[in-house]
Amino acid sequence: MADYAPFLQNYLDSLHQKYAELRDGAVADYIPELAKAEPEDFAIALVTVDGHVYQVGESRTPFTIQSISKPFTYGLALQDLGVEAVRAKVNVEPSGEAFNQISLEPGTGRPRNPLINAGAIATAGLVKGDSPQQKIARVLDAYAQYTGSPLTINDAVYRSEKSTGHRNRAIAHLLLNAGIIEGDPEQALDTYFRQCSVEVNCRDLAMMAATLANLGVNPVTGVRALTPDLVPRVLSVMATCGMYDASGEWLYDIGMPAKSGVGGGLIAVLPGKLGLAVYSPRLNARGNTVRGIAVCRSFSAELRLHSFYQERFSSGNVIHASYDAAHVHSRRKRGDQATALLTRHGAQIRVFELTGELMFATAEIVASQIGRESADARYLIVDLKRVASTDTPAAQLLVWLRRSMKEQGRTLLLTGTADKYGLVRYIKQHARPATDDPLLRFEERDDALAWCEEELLTAAGVSTLVGAERPLADQPLCHNLDPGEVATLEGLLDIQHFKPGELVCREGEEDNSLYFLLAGEVGIYLSFGHEQRQCIAKIAAGGSFGEQALLEQRPRSANVIAETPVKCGVLRPEVFEGHAAGGLGDALRTRLLYSIARDLSGKLRMADCEIRSLSA
Repeated sequence: MADYAPFLQNYLDSLHQKYAELRDGAVADYIPELAKAEPEDFAIALVTVDGHVYQVGESRTPFTIQSISKPFTYGLALQDLGVEAVRAKVNVEPSGEAFNQISLEPGTGRPRNPLINAGAIATAGLVKGDSPQQKIARVLDAYAQYTGSPLTINDAVYRSEKSTGHRNRAIAHLLLNAGIIEGDPEQALDTYFRQCSVEVNCRDLAMMAATLANLGVNPVTGVRALTPDLVPRVLSVMATCGMYDASGEWLYDIGMPAKSGVGGGLIAVLPGKLGLAVYSPRLNARGNTVRGIAVCRSFSAELRLHSFYQERFSSGNVIHASYDAAHVHSRRKRGDQATALLTRHGAQIRVFELTGELMFATAEIVASQIGRESADARYLIVDLKRVASTDTPAAQLLVWLRRSMKEQGRTLLLTGTADKYGLVRYIKQHARPATDDPLLRFEERDDALAWCEEELLTAAGVSTLVGAERPLADQPLCHNLDPGEVATLEGLLDIQHFKPGELVCREGEEDNSLYFLLAGEVGIYLSFGHEQRQCIAKIAAGGSFGEQALLEQRPRSANVIAETPVKCGVLRPEVFEGHAAGGLGDALRTRLLYSIARDLSGKLRMADCEIRSLSA
């Protein structure tokens, strides 16, 4: 979604500008505190399931959540008691009536659904807690998992609702009489009044909607707010009951699960894609925000986001990228001979990066394309890191693909499976990989790619032993030097040894030396704050690092860490420039500079090749 950021922001801006002049409806006044809202306030916010946030207008202006709280408290009650226990107290049928109607099922006394007042009061009574204070504390904590930030109750609105909520109080006593509420109905009422008085803003609501769209996981914080099996149940009642007696019309025209509130808020959910929120206090006769409905109607129609509008599935929706090791190598830097061999024969290693949902509707199409494009590959890597969810048919197809490749003497590796517990369990049960099988050995795609490269190189007789010492003459930077020049250079190097995990170079330090790696392996790491590091390359014996620091005379741009016992030959900048006694002569320095330029040019060509492959 990042590539569409300008489009989405501009589109929200245009909707805001278009409907800002719409002044139909009136601010709710049956609760005195709500009548104080500014009628012209207007905000739109959108959050995608990959965590991008777009907003326009008064998106940070606080207002009370009101009935938008109902589906989220319903989800909490489902988690507390289970589906059947909650359904025994609250039905899931549309009422076709206004939100405050006394709509109870004949015979059982159950409220028609959890999104009308009767159902919401009953649901509030089902939340676990020995007192209204304990219940509302759990409600606030649950809501905060959706928003990603703590929330508070607007005390003035709460007291206003409590002092004027006589109809809701009558509903609660009818629920007590029918056995739906157990104990003091005032406790359920108090929880209900408080949850409706929780203060949010438009961005908060968009984040809550996006969490439902993301199968219960907050797309920014990564915190799970609702278990995956309950999300469809919450979205179902939102789709059929969320807009009160206008729910059928909403689903027919706009087609997204939604919920409105008399405070002027509205949320809409497009499962698997995004959450949308609108804030505008002017309401129509049914208690729904006028501008909010107009925004959602345009949004759904113009972007074809109706839930029942489905384009034909294609593998392009799931295959993020596909390439081979001839064009995209692993981050492990290798010598000229190994690199040349991988360029010639790297097509025997094929990589597919998948994204989105790998489900029954797409898995077979993807498997067919993988089969066609990897027909000649000896090694196949399928990366699932970007895949949000899978189902059993998808797991079955991966097991079939693994079995088919194994019968042909080929190897399949699955990466990015750390959070795919059900998929991994199914594969282990049905594919039964041996302990030395690489099928699930690697979490990171690059580690799997490096393993495949090593298998290919070993089969071709090219050594990949990390621990083997490589003489200076094997360095690519020394290939155009004669033996005498190599000996001269070797005599000028400062030999250093490092233990595994030891820092060789620190990001930001003034060290402009050139390092020749004579034995072992190092990793190049970039820092991203909070002590998080990302490995961008690994260099084995026979490689070098520090060329840019040497030439530019600037601080180190990355950390270099020894992965194994390491031996380095270090060429200090003063020796390179000839300032120190016995420094490089002009001829040797010129030849070494030519080698560095040639090596950097080769790396740029390889980067260009990788970019073309990944952009295809």
